[in-house]
Amino acid sequence: MNIFKLEIKSSIASNNNKSAGKPSEIIKKIEKRIVFFSKLELTSILNLYSKQVSKGYWRDYALDSKIDNAIFSIYRHTHDKPMFQIIKNSQKGFRNKPSFYIKKGEEIVSKSKSLFTILSNFEKKLSIKKLRKY
Repeated sequence: MNIFKLEIKSSIASNNNKSAGKPSEIIKKIEKRIVFFSKLELTSILNLYSKQVSKGYWRDYALDSKIDNAIFSIYRHTHDKPMFQIIKNSQKGFRNKPSFYIKKGEEIVSKSKSLFTILSNFEKKLSIKKLRKY
């Protein structure tokens, strides 16, 4: 978290001539726009992640919080590109309803306003087949 704040301060110092105001006020405005996963959202994502790790499908993850979106990246190998990215996108911070995406590579696999409908795509569906008698 401290490294991220240092990046904000350095970008503000370069734009200091353009804006009228104290750097501390600008930092507070930027920090309000950064989007994070809520505790409930992160718990449900990590529950799914632990199930997939126990099956041997996933191996590593990364969290990233930026202005207007938060990203949970899922990796098969540590030094590889992410297999999937769960993205929470919110334009005006926490007051409006965010939208959630699942990206596989560069394509969007699914999109919804609810995280739980997005995560249900990863759950294995049970199918019941009728047995034929010969």
